[in-house]
Amino acid sequence: MKLEKELSVLVDTTYPKLHQILLEKGFLVKEKYNIDDIYMIPTSIDIFATPELELLQNCVLIRKVTEENHVERKLVYKYKKFASNGDILEQGKVQCKIENEKDAYLFMTFIHYKELINIHDSCIIYTNNHMELCIQLVNDKYIFIEYECHSNKDINEMIKELKSLDLPIRSDNYFVKKALLVFEDTYQR
Repeated sequence: MKLEKELSVLVDTTYPKLHQILLEKGFLVKEKYNIDDIYMIPTSIDIFATPELELLQNCVLIRKVTEENHVERKLVYKYKKFASNGDILEQGKVQCKIENEKDAYLFMTFIHYKELINIHDSCIIYTNNHMELCIQLVNDKYIFIEYECHSNKDINEMIKELKSLDLPIRSDNYFVKKALLVFEDTYQR
């Protein structure tokens, strides 16, 4: 499993306004795609008695990625190690291609998993000559900016870079977990 460095922040404006701001700052749209995730969790876990981050650590995702005329389907396990304050210290993922979501769902139920939440992401990748940002429109409710780094930069350098763009973001949390927000919306926790 390859470890990744990633920031995820909530946006404090509408997508059309954010799009305009990014264009004015020299970013261009590189690609667009949709991600549909079904979060599956072992049936043995009590979702009301288990801490939320622990729930998410036990999920396997049935993922469908759609980009123009191409569809990719896979099972995904996301590994995340959290600090006591909820910041992500380490993360990575393991993926396995599947033929279709329906058979994967059936397989997961046979091995005693159940559906926890669904997330629909409309993703728009913006790039300039220095960085790439993924704008995510999540479940028609939330707007996120994800900044992933594949170089040797540390998280603090990444935060400084993101702050330097002066975008309308909530700067109180650079590790917002969209699955956690959707879980809280779904189960009113």
